Amino acid sequence: MDKLILVGSKISGDSIQGSLGKPEYSYYFLMRDFIPALQRLGTVVEVSTLEEVDELFERHDALGREVVFLSFSPPQQTPLGLRCPTVAVFAWEFDSLPSVAWDSNPQNDWRYAFARMSGAISTSREAAALVEEAAGARFPVVALPAPVWDRHAGLGSPEGVPLSLGDRQFSFRGVVIDSPILGLSADGLVRKPEPVPAELPADPEPVQVVEGRFAQSWQLSKALLRGWWAEVRQPLQPACEAEHAVEASSVKSPPEREEEPARSIRVDGVVYTTILNPADSRKNWVELITAFCWAFKETEDATLIVKMTHHDLEYYRIVLMTLLSRLAPFRCRVLVLHGFLEDSQYRELIDASTYYVNASSGEGLCLPLMEFLSAGRPAIAPVHTAMADYVDERLAFLLKCSPEPFCWPHDPTGIFMTHRHRLNWQSLMEAYKTSYEVATADPWRYRQMSAHAFAKMRAFASVEAVAAPLDEFLEKIMKEPVRQVGRQLDRSSAP
Repeated sequence: MDKLILVGSKISGDSIQGSLGKPEYSYYFLMRDFIPALQRLGTVVEVSTLEEVDELFERHDALGREVVFLSFSPPQQTPLGLRCPTVAVFAWEFDSLPSVAWDSNPQNDWRYAFARMSGAISTSREAAALVEEAAGARFPVVALPAPVWDRHAGLGSPEGVPLSLGDRQFSFRGVVIDSPILGLSADGLVRKPEPVPAELPADPEPVQVVEGRFAQSWQLSKALLRGWWAEVRQPLQPACEAEHAVEASSVKSPPEREEEPARSIRVDGVVYTTILNPADSRKNWVELITAFCWAFKETEDATLIVKMTHHDLEYYRIVLMTLLSRLAPFRCRVLVLHGFLEDSQYRELIDASTYYVNASSGEGLCLPLMEFLSAGRPAIAPVHTAMADYVDERLAFLLKCSPEPFCWPHDPTGIFMTHRHRLNWQSLMEAYKTSYEVATADPWRYRQMSAHAFAKMRAFASVEAVAAPLDEFLEKIMKEPVRQVGRQLDRSSAP
């Protein structure tokens, strides 16, 4: 009788489009990518409630069937006290684990959580070593990446992807902010000093005679003023809450909008792509854009595509428009996409891209980077946290970083208890320039980097590479007598 493997995530397939940018939204994608490997090991059932977990466990355990529950969530959110053996599958990007039970919740101390679950799967070797140190050598833990290679290998080749700098296109349904058609100018940011009113006045009636570039400048200035006014009236937040501030804004549902037809977006030249959550302070998206515009200020055939994973355009629009206006004029192209990418559209985006760019201060895994590498697209990226498991100089232009104090992202106190990796902006700008030279003048080197990316990800993150150690780990979880006794003891003391 094969194993019954229950899987669950806070976000489901039905809610993912409205959950982009919210805390733990990426765990849905992590769960989805693990399922093909899990299906090789047994029957996989996605559950939506804890009651369903124990009900299925009791029914199949009585028949002598092995059952395990994989909770795709950080340890402080992993359900404890279930009858079913429970494993946390999580990503972590810092050099220490939470060890303080703030908010009177003992589970915020991850040592407490590990003592009350059957095992853990970390997506990086660094985090797995931290778990072993915190929970003890007998605690079952394994480092496994999401097996993404198989889904994207069709876009790559063992010989490397032939370089294409000609006209390409991809389809997208959503909001597109395209720098060449915005009429960007720093003049739009300058206004004569005026007394600040108690409340912003309503929009004036449109002036019919205002046309062309002046009209665009006026609209931009008005939008920036309103955005600035909204920002200064908001209370300050601790620095470490920045990437989770969106959770509060999620109470407000986005306005209903008619389904827009997918549009075809054309690109050419050297195309850099990045996918990020603008509410996540790790991603350094402002530095990523400024370094690009500075490196290619006079270069027309360089394009940066920034796919924002956030449900609310207004969360970052004013910051983005202000940034682009301050950088103007520049001849390169910045293309910002806001909306949900269907799988077919995502494949088209990968196919149109020359490089993937990651300038993060820390990653628990970085699925987009792994997916682009699996498709044979070289990258610009640092070598730290989870990326140290698969990024090297043969498939990427490496960025320099240095450690700096930081806080655990969900710690409400904001106390510096860990470190992140501070980006060296100059190295990012130079990586842009070097990668551009390779793409335009050294196609052989580009193809070699592409071939190495394809081969590295096949060995690291294919279903075949992940399934065997995953099976060995689950066998240990479900058969080890010591852990079974441990679970019985834990249930008696679980909250």
